[in-house]
Amino acid sequence: MKKISVAIIVILISSMCYVQFSVYGNLSNKKESKKLLEKAYTVIQTTNENSNNNEILDENYIEQLSNIQMDNNEKTLEINRNIIGEDGIIGILLIPKLNIEAPIRDGTTQEIMKTSVGHFTESNYWDGNVSFASHNGGTNAHYFKKIHLLNKNDEIKYITKFGTRTYKVQEIKKIKSTDWSMVMANSKIDEENTVTLITCINGADNYRLCVRGIEI
Repeated sequence: MKKISVAIIVILISSMCYVQFSVYGNLSNKKESKKLLEKAYTVIQTTNENSNNNEILDENYIEQLSNIQMDNNEKTLEINRNIIGEDGIIGILLIPKLNIEAPIRDGTTQEIMKTSVGHFTESNYWDGNVSFASHNGGTNAHYFKKIHLLNKNDEIKYITKFGTRTYKVQEIKKIKSTDWSMVMANSKIDEENTVTLITCINGADNYRLCVRGIEI
């Protein structure tokens, strides 16, 4: 009887420690996520204040690049080098319907997605198809927990120091976890500007939820 009681106590203590760790981890990640969001806004605001006549940078900077003799690959690399800031911050994601306001960092490692929306490095950074990932639950930042509630024509905003792109949701579908076609960069220069959101589907490890928006 004593052995059973001891075993129960050990299980209860372990459970309490796990809960405490989970809660602490969640609070810590939220705090860090808030700091990153504030830093992202500061970088964007400072850059805009330093631009000529406070004009939107995508018009100024991209126009400057267009006047330089370089091919499209070189131009893309130049944009990428300039859009990635301190801590890998590249911008902010806003989804008004879901009250999402999240910092975006370059990369999709677990460390990055503890506190931020992650940017697929295989995708574009500004023009073309910009793809993001986030968790849908757990103690890490789970910004995409409710993206399944999005409907066609709902707005998604991508804010960077180059300016803001606004997209409207056009497609919501389930894809295989091995299908990366929706994530990859657009290779054609005249391709539409799109945003792609990817997250897991509970109870379906072999599939992912994919939301695709087109710029308006």
